[in-house]
Amino acid sequence: MTTATTSSTVLQQSDRKTAIVVGALFLSSTATFAIGNSLISAFFAGSSPTTSLVIGVLLEIYTGLAVAGIGIAMLPLLKHFSPQLALAYVGLRVLECLTIIAVGIYMLATHQQLQNYAVYIYFFTAIGGIIFAYLLYATKLIPRPFSGLGVVGYLVLLLGIPTALLGLADLNAGWGMVFFVPGGLFELILPLWLFVYGFRVIRD
Repeated sequence: MTTATTSSTVLQQSDRKTAIVVGALFLSSTATFAIGNSLISAFFAGSSPTTSLVIGVLLEIYTGLAVAGIGIAMLPLLKHFSPQLALAYVGLRVLECLTIIAVGIYMLATHQQLQNYAVYIYFFTAIGGIIFAYLLYATKLIPRPFSGLGVVGYLVLLLGIPTALLGLADLNAGWGMVFFVPGGLFELILPLWLFVYGFRVIRD
C-alpha cells in the first residue's frame, strides 16, 4: 500500500467518524432542547417542582455544548470549500451555546423566565443552519435534495422569529409549529443519512 493510499484511507476513516459524531450530536441536541424547554415551561407554569427547572436547564446546556461540537467537528471538512463561512458557522454555533448557558444560569439564579428566550436562540440556529446547509449543498457532502431541504427549513425558521416576536404566532404551540416542519425533517433525515452513508467526500 502506498503512502498516498494510506493517507486517503485515514482521511476516509476520519470522515466516517465525523459523520457519526455529527449525526449523534444533531439527534441528541434536538431531543434534549425539546425536553429541556418543556420542563422549564412546566416549572414556570407552576405545575412542576424546582428539580424540573434544574434538569431542564442542564439538558439545554447539553444542547448548547452539542451544537458547538457540531460546528467544531464540521470545520475540517467545510473549511476546504470556504474557510470564512466555515468559521462563521462555528462562531454562530459557539454563540448559540454561550447564549443557552447564560440564559440557563440566569433562570437558575433568579427563578425568573426570560420572555421569548427560545426565539432568540432560534436566531442563531437559523442563521447558522442556513450557512451549514448551503455549505453541504455546495460541497455535495450529502445529496443536494437533503441539503436543499435544510436551506429551506432554516429560512422558514428565520421567518418564524419575527412572527413570534410580534406576537402573531407561538413557535412552541398551534400553527406556529409549522415553522419547524421543514427544518425538523432535515435534522431528522441528516443524522440517519450520516449513520448509514456518511459524507460524500471529494478530494483532489
